[in-house]
Amino acid sequence: MEKKLLQLLLVIGLIFSGSTASFAQRNFGFYNGFQNLPQSHYYNPSWNAKNNVYFSIGTGLHSLGASNSGFALKDILVDRSQDDSLEIDIAGALNKMANLNYLGATIQNELFGLGIKLKKHYISFGIVNRLDFHLAYPKDFIQLIFEGNGGAFLGQRANMDGLGFNMNSYVEYGIGINREIGSKLKIGARVKLLSGVANVKTKKSALGLTTDATTFDLTLDGELDLRTSGIPDSDSTFDQKGAYNFKNRGLAFDFGFTFEATEKLKLTGSLLDLGSIRWKQNVQNFERKAFSYNFQGVDINQALQDSNYLETFQDTFKEIFLVDGNNASYRAALPMRVILGATYDLNKLFGVGAVWFSDFTNKKYRPTLMLTGSLHVKNWLFVNVNYSISSRSAKNLGVGLGLKGLGMSYFITTDNLLGFMNPAGARNFHVSTGLGFCIGRTDREKEIDN
Repeated sequence: MEKKLLQLLLVIGLIFSGSTASFAQRNFGFYNGFQNLPQSHYYNPSWNAKNNVYFSIGTGLHSLGASNSGFALKDILVDRSQDDSLEIDIAGALNKMANLNYLGATIQNELFGLGIKLKKHYISFGIVNRLDFHLAYPKDFIQLIFEGNGGAFLGQRANMDGLGFNMNSYVEYGIGINREIGSKLKIGARVKLLSGVANVKTKKSALGLTTDATTFDLTLDGELDLRTSGIPDSDSTFDQKGAYNFKNRGLAFDFGFTFEATEKLKLTGSLLDLGSIRWKQNVQNFERKAFSYNFQGVDINQALQDSNYLETFQDTFKEIFLVDGNNASYRAALPMRVILGATYDLNKLFGVGAVWFSDFTNKKYRPTLMLTGSLHVKNWLFVNVNYSISSRSAKNLGVGLGLKGLGMSYFITTDNLLGFMNPAGARNFHVSTGLGFCIGRTDREKEIDN
């Protein structure tokens, strides 16, 4: 029991270690399971609640996800053979890693939501707090820290290219509209005005260390271009007014469609977060041009004979790691998502489907494939079960529950139920929940209920 508790606490710590922690779980299960719930328009603007009016204040949508593509907790924490305690197994974690790995999280909180049905149109407005952060870490970087530059790295370059941290915190103020076109097609779009709170963008990161197999000379090479905004230093504090003062202003768009190919087959797609933010407030940028330095060791005799030798040596090292700074504004794109889905109704209660997610962050691409099964009991009970392959992990079984009635709409869903049952073996964690209030029923909803 104590071991399970320790594993769970370590996983929770991993989720919230934002400043030291890519791509994270993105509420995948919501897409094919809860299309009739009010919050569904955040994932496809062509969807909407089957009610005349929807609203929420601080309760509509809360989502937290985290992932680590490199390894699971059980790969690095193993049982000691001599007792029941745990020990760190770096070799086990290294065996699971790819050349470049990602650790990160995403948080989404709806502060206010409103939706109104107007004949063939549905108008929505929402204020949402968003936070995305991820750390890209090369396998060689971890191996170099724990094993040193001997052994596998003799005569080889320890490749730490891509090492970097990215973070984006902002509040979006969005207004959306969707419309029915004929009896089979519905399209939707949303425009979002963004107020940036804080940002870290690793635009360029290259780092390598080569150890000569004969002379053991070291060659260090690298390049860095790091942009930051809203990050407090010793002379400033975190400015929470960035959530609404629009000093870091941005614009983004969402697009979506739903096409009823047949009476039972439905095709859907959405393009989300197409936009960027211009960061101007409290900007601190750091740049180091490409360099390469060969270190042949310290000549002890020369150091003893020449009093300036060590000082010259120190100046050389300072020059190598000298970083140029500036306060120029910059633009950072949002992590964009492309989603394509299909659902097929087996009968009035059960349906199956498939979803393909494409996530683009800092010129990196991560695909996710999901298969879904759903149960809909008229318009009051929704159950979704899904299986996904994500973050180099095929052990993601999700489940979701949605309820509508008494003027309320509630849901809770996770993309990886196994992550809560076996936290030590999971690479992905996610939970999302929300409560909204609905007024009136559309003619379409009344037809389904009857």
